[in-house]
Amino acid sequence: MSTSSQRGTLRLEELRDSFDSSFSRPPPAQREPGEALLRLRVGQTSLAVRLGDLSGLHLLPRLVRLPGAPASLLGLVGLRGQLLAVHDLSALLGLASGEAPGWLLIAGGARRVGLAATGFEGQLRASAEQRHHDAASSPHPLLATRVSLPGGTLLPVLDVDALVRQLLEEASRST
Repeated sequence: MSTSSQRGTLRLEELRDSFDSSFSRPPPAQREPGEALLRLRVGQTSLAVRLGDLSGLHLLPRLVRLPGAPASLLGLVGLRGQLLAVHDLSALLGLASGEAPGWLLIAGGARRVGLAATGFEGQLRASAEQRHHDAASSPHPLLATRVSLPGGTLLPVLDVDALVRQLLEEASRST
């Protein structure tokens, strides 16, 4: 066997081994640019929530209303064997509402809370450069962060964690 054919055989074996071993290595980590957000309609207002702040999004199931409940508490729902209090986001945020909520966002950790939104408008990603914090011009303190959309539109981002903390504090004070 000639030297050039031996080198060709060795090179072929290296390529084959490299190809075969590529299937045993984990795929390289691919990070999507920016943070995943859900775009919702709350009352007549569009806003976003961080996907990482939610544990679920569902069509709003049948509610059981509670007599004497605060205006923002729509009622209770049973979801996957768990009873959740559902609050109307438009009432909590003081936003004008023209139609009944149709979507249920599940938020909170061990103590989950349901948040009702009027509509689901899609998903988007926002980079750090697209996010702005401006509490002074915000319609509500929980909407102080905004995301710049194409065309210059600013979309408020709801601070879900702060809202859930607020709801749980209010619930513990009233008991």
